[in-house]
Amino acid sequence: MEKQLTLKKLVIYLSCIFFVLIFISLLLLALSSHKTIAAFYGISERNQKCIETLLNQTSIKKNKKNPAYEFITLDSTVPLKKAIKAAKKPDLLFIYGGLNADYAASLAVKNRTCFSKDILNGMSSSVIQTVKISNDKVPAVPVLIDHYEIDIQRAKFDSSSINDINTLSDVEQFALLSKSSTMSPVIFAGGDDSELINIFGALVEAVSGRRAIESGAEKIRKSISIGKTSQTAFFNLLLELTTSGGEWYETAELLKQWSKINILPKNIFQMTSKDVSAFLESNLSVVAFMTLSEHRITKRDVVSRYNSTFIPGHSIDVERNLTAPIIYAIQLKKGKQANSSVELLTDSLQGTLCAKTGLAPVQKNSTVPDIQSDDVRYWVAASGTPMQALSDSAFTNKANRSAFAEALRTVLKE
Repeated sequence: MEKQLTLKKLVIYLSCIFFVLIFISLLLLALSSHKTIAAFYGISERNQKCIETLLNQTSIKKNKKNPAYEFITLDSTVPLKKAIKAAKKPDLLFIYGGLNADYAASLAVKNRTCFSKDILNGMSSSVIQTVKISNDKVPAVPVLIDHYEIDIQRAKFDSSSINDINTLSDVEQFALLSKSSTMSPVIFAGGDDSELINIFGALVEAVSGRRAIESGAEKIRKSISIGKTSQTAFFNLLLELTTSGGEWYETAELLKQWSKINILPKNIFQMTSKDVSAFLESNLSVVAFMTLSEHRITKRDVVSRYNSTFIPGHSIDVERNLTAPIIYAIQLKKGKQANSSVELLTDSLQGTLCAKTGLAPVQKNSTVPDIQSDDVRYWVAASGTPMQALSDSAFTNKANRSAFAEALRTVLKE
């Protein structure tokens, strides 16, 4: 009887061990197949694909056939907080700086997933100044620099009597000289809500300085916070900003003047980014306002006809804070994979990342793909703290941007 009980206990023990081993095996299998989720919010499809390629190359998984990352694109038409709730919870987020990025950074602080401030080593002081360091920790790590620029047709410029483009007056004079032989001397994507807002914001900084753009952005945020988000409410706010004495008066008057003297096309507020590319391809314009990202998707044989530079101001002696939006990496969950990837992207892989995207590096000594990328790095380093895009620093969703952009079009047409 005792032998039977002993045998029975042995069988039970062995069964328990067997099931424990199966459980451990299943757990290890689940862990080995787990993928780190990298999310993108407001990043162009092209730049997203470039970042995705490099993220998989940073994999620390032993099984190379099973990529370490799963990629998701968050809905950038709604606030980031809502977009995250509607999707799989990301481990790592790539996003342009602004209000939504500030929210993500607050999550990183809360979740204690910030990076050591050593990750900023080698970056220019201007780039570092955009980072909000919390208890010697970095919630949002700069990865790439975009930029709002003007592209000037080289052949027309060389044959003109203008020696250099140093101020907006030079831009205007060059456009006027080219008007007789060019359909639309100056163009930008005035029909794209975000681009209109951002180009106008970049011009405000160029004309009136950082305080003017920040003051206006604060008034927009206040209007939104009290529920005044209709097109009419934004129109009334813009009247305050763009009438004599307002922070944005000079910029509004500049664009109205350009419309009056016909160096802007009559349909400027219907033009899309695709239209801008088509006009450049057909040599119908001599000056285009665009981003470095847009520069990269313009056909090589077309964009090679143009010289790119930062948007000039009214004077060459005024200190500048160029509108150069930065893409940040923000870790939202603890994990070695995401942490290691960001460290590599901002260090040994920085040059490769810039070569793939065509954007400017945050590292001072990183290799660059060409002179455009190198110029942006130099301009940002030589100026004050770069500004984020106005559409990101004043708005969190598409609806408010669209209402504001339509109100801005109305004001500029008056």
